[in-house]
Amino acid sequence: MKKLFLKKAALLLPLLAILGGCTTSEEDYIKVNMTTCSFRGLDASPVTIQVNAEPKQWKAEVSGTWIKIVEQTETTLVLNVDDNTDTEERTGEVTLTAGKAVQTIRVVQIAEHVLQSSYRTYGDYTMGAVVSPNGRYVGGFTAQWDSDVQAIVMQVNIVDLRNDKVHLLTPFSSSLYNLYDPCAITDNGDVFFHCEDGRIVMFNLSDDAVVLNDVPGAKKPWISQVGSDESGVWVGWAAGGKTVYTPVKWTNGEAKILPLPEKTFRENKDWLQGGMARGCSHDGKIVYGTTWEGHDSFLMWWDENDNVRWVSEDLHQVTRVQVLDPNSQTYFDANLVSGVKGTSNSYNISPSGRWIAGMYCIEKLSENKIDIEITSCPAFYDTVNDKTYTFPEYHDASGMTVTDDGIGIIGLNAAAGIITGTHMIDIESGTDLGSTTSWIMNTLGISVPADSYVQYITPDKQVVFGYDLNGTGGEAMRMWTVAPKLK
Repeated sequence: MKKLFLKKAALLLPLLAILGGCTTSEEDYIKVNMTTCSFRGLDASPVTIQVNAEPKQWKAEVSGTWIKIVEQTETTLVLNVDDNTDTEERTGEVTLTAGKAVQTIRVVQIAEHVLQSSYRTYGDYTMGAVVSPNGRYVGGFTAQWDSDVQAIVMQVNIVDLRNDKVHLLTPFSSSLYNLYDPCAITDNGDVFFHCEDGRIVMFNLSDDAVVLNDVPGAKKPWISQVGSDESGVWVGWAAGGKTVYTPVKWTNGEAKILPLPEKTFRENKDWLQGGMARGCSHDGKIVYGTTWEGHDSFLMWWDENDNVRWVSEDLHQVTRVQVLDPNSQTYFDANLVSGVKGTSNSYNISPSGRWIAGMYCIEKLSENKIDIEITSCPAFYDTVNDKTYTFPEYHDASGMTVTDDGIGIIGLNAAAGIITGTHMIDIESGTDLGSTTSWIMNTLGISVPADSYVQYITPDKQVVFGYDLNGTGGEAMRMWTVAPKLK
C-alpha cells in the first residue's frame, strides 16, 4: 500500500509556496490566506486575498507601480497587475501593516512569451460541456426563451481548440430536440446529447442531427463516453433488457450488450437493476462501469474480449452481520461490503486503459449495532498488473482521473458529494505532486482560479479539462479548458 502524507491545510494555499513572513507584537497581528500570488503576462485576472488583522485598520503598500490595489476592505485585498510586455518574469511585494504587525505578499508575473497555454471557460453553456479524447473539441449547448416564437430555442456549440473557432449550429426549438445535457464528443467533433424524452441525438460539424436507434434486446440508449475515432467505440447503457439497466458497447455504430458479473456485488444474487458502462480507453479495448444494484455503484471493467471483472477484486469482501432495529429491538441480517466504487464520471480511466480511478469504501457495524459506518479513500487500479493502490491519508477523497504514466488526480471531500479541491499523486511511488492548479502553472505556464478542479488530462498533457463552481448556464459547475496557445 502506497502512502502519502498530505498536509491538508496546504490545499487552501495559492499556486506557489508560502514565502512571506509576519512579525507581530503581542497585541497586533496580520493573517492572510496567501503570501504569494501569480499573474499571467497579459489580461491578468484580479486576485482576492483574505485578511484578518488587529487593529482592523491596516495599510497596504506596493513595491512597484505595475502592481495595482484594485480594492481594499477591512477583510479583503484585491490585487491586479499591468500587462508585462517584457521578456522576463517580474516580481514585487505588497507590504501590509497593522499597528506593529507586518506581513509581506510576494507578487509574481510571468512574461507573456512564457505563456504557452490559453484558458477558456464555458460558463454560459446549459448543463456543462464535454471534451473529446484528443482534447481538440469541446461541445455543449445554450437554451434561451425566444419571445418571438414563444418557445425555448436551443443551439449546439462546438469549439475547435486548435484554431479557436466556434461552430454555432442552426438553432432549433426544444419541441424538436429538448436537450438535457451533453454526453460525449468525438475526436471529429460529433457531439452526443441526452434529451428529456430519453433519446440520444448526435450533431456533427456539418449541422446534421442523428437520433440513435434503440439497442436490440433493450430499449433507449445512453452514450456516456467515446474512444478515439480510429476505434469507432462508444460506451454507455440502455434502459431495459434482462435488467433495468444494461451496459452497452457500440463499435462502428453496432450495439453489443456487455455481460454483468455472474452475481451481484453485495448480496451475491441474480441481477435486477443491472449496471452501466461509464467510460473506455482511447482504443476502446478497456471499458469500465458501475453497478446500480441497490444503488451501490461498485466498479467493474471489461477487457478487450469483453470479459467482465470487478475492479480491485482483491479488495472485495462481504461480511454477514446482525443489525439492531431500534424500533422493534430485534435483529436482522445484513451484508457489509468493502470494495471500489465509482460515480457517473466518464473520465475515470487512463487513455491507455491501464488505470481506473475510484473510491475504496469499507463498511463496518457500529458499536451500538444500529449504524453502518463507512470509511473511504482514493483508489487506483492497475488493469495490466491486477494491483490496487489505496491512499487512506486522503480520508473521504476519491480518484477522479489518471494519466497513462500513473499520475492520479484525487477529488478531496468526494464522499460528501461536493469536491473541494483536486490533488495530484504519483501512484506507484506515492510521491505528493501538489495541487492541480500548481501543476497547471508549473507545467503549462498559466494561472487558473484556485477553485478549479481537474477532470481530464490528454495523453500529451497539453490539454486540461475541468470545472469550477462559477457556472451561470443552468448548473453551478462551469467547465473550462487549458489548451496550447494559438501561434
